[in-house]
Amino acid sequence: MKAYVFTVGLTFCLVTGLSVAQSEPAATVVEKPTTLTTSTTSATQPDMSDLFNKVNSVAEELQLNLSDLEKNIQESRNSIEKGAQILDEMLVSVRKVHQGMAEESEIWQELSALLDLWEQRRNAALQKSESNPAFLPIAKAWEDKLKTAKGLQRQISTERANSVALMRSIEADRDIVLSYYELGQADKAIESLQKVSTNLANLNNNIQNIVKVAGSIDRQQPIPQ
Repeated sequence: MKAYVFTVGLTFCLVTGLSVAQSEPAATVVEKPTTLTTSTTSATQPDMSDLFNKVNSVAEELQLNLSDLEKNIQESRNSIEKGAQILDEMLVSVRKVHQGMAEESEIWQELSALLDLWEQRRNAALQKSESNPAFLPIAKAWEDKLKTAKGLQRQISTERANSVALMRSIEADRDIVLSYYELGQADKAIESLQKVSTNLANLNNNIQNIVKVAGSIDRQQPIPQ
């Protein structure tokens, strides 16, 4: 009788153990995903050619807005609405210049990234020159490129400040100019508009100089790595 109980108990344990084993999910083999390592340096590296195109785009739009400005000013002689339209268009032109070169703009950020990259390359060349003097001219060339780019950065910063001053001037003088139209003193209104036009022309000339400097740097653009 005791042997029978033992046999039954053993059988129950074997059956129970088999049932549990069958009910547990099979272990899943997780394969480690294959990592594809590709160089993204060339994709993320700041590009002087791209920067030049952006600066040139800002300059071209300003140049286009100024093309018929004097003609439009003269045509506003007998129309306060035309005078107001010219003031608004000049203000929009200056705002676009400012936005194109603001600290959060793509132009400013890309130029800053280029300066950081070129400074790293200059420093690397200087470090290599400690054991190989042949790297000294290379370090000097990077230093010259940095100086030119920093000069470009200062020019952009200056014109950004000038554009802010011009925007404030247009906004402050708008009611005065329109008051001259209402008085029938169109000559004084046009004189005021021409002063703004002259300031815009000066801004345009300075932007064109920025384009020239950017172009000179672009012609010596390093080969992407």
